[in-house]
Amino acid sequence: MDALPTGPSGALESAWERALAPWTTGSGVLALLFSGGLDSSFLAWELRGRRGLVLATVGTPQSPDLLDAEEAARTLRLRWVPAIVSEADVRAMAAELADTTSHVSSVVRRVLVAFGLAVRHAPAADVLCGQGADELFLGYAHYRSLDDDALRQRSAEDLARLLGDDWPRSLAIARRFGKTVHAPYLDPGFVAAAQAIPVALRAPRPTPKAFLRAWAERRGLPARLAERPKRALQYGTGVDRILRRDEPRGSSPP
Repeated sequence: MDALPTGPSGALESAWERALAPWTTGSGVLALLFSGGLDSSFLAWELRGRRGLVLATVGTPQSPDLLDAEEAARTLRLRWVPAIVSEADVRAMAAELADTTSHVSSVVRRVLVAFGLAVRHAPAADVLCGQGADELFLGYAHYRSLDDDALRQRSAEDLARLLGDDWPRSLAIARRFGKTVHAPYLDPGFVAAAQAIPVALRAPRPTPKAFLRAWAERRGLPARLAERPKRALQYGTGVDRILRRDEPRGSSPP
């Protein structure tokens, strides 16, 4: 990993500590939605001393997230609770969330179904997740070909869409299952500190989320977890494969 620039790191460190503060103490069960990827592994590492922390992973049999999460939890030496779901479970969740997903694209629908399964099976009322990291640290594939000005604009648009639409929808899904979901990366102070870092430093060069990877590793996250490639929730859980197969032939996301 390249060394981090020294300029913006102090403000980011302070904002990160404040964002995590509500979750670093307590002894009740606290579930972290855990794929074994960078975003959730960094949260797990930062909260590893918190009593009652449970890493929770959902997926179809032998899905990538289940396999990666088991290995990552072993590396972190943290309690891991897998939930293996069947194709029938996936279809039942899709039907249950039909009222919420009827006006979204097929891609978003698959994400929400996977999220719904993860939240429902999370073994605690309070659930942490890694939403926001991709928008702040430029993890999506569509960022890779953009210059800095376009990156700044597109990431701001994506974050606005997340905060105004996708995140409220996620909160509503969690409430449906009696859960409250929290996203430390979306803490307003942390969002402001991350956005203050010049976009050129956060750019996906040479790899997506290179800045976040280097920062997480500097804070102690094992390198093999910090360097894992991004994989979207719907793919890692196996949900995409099932729902895509159920769609009418020839259909495509709007």
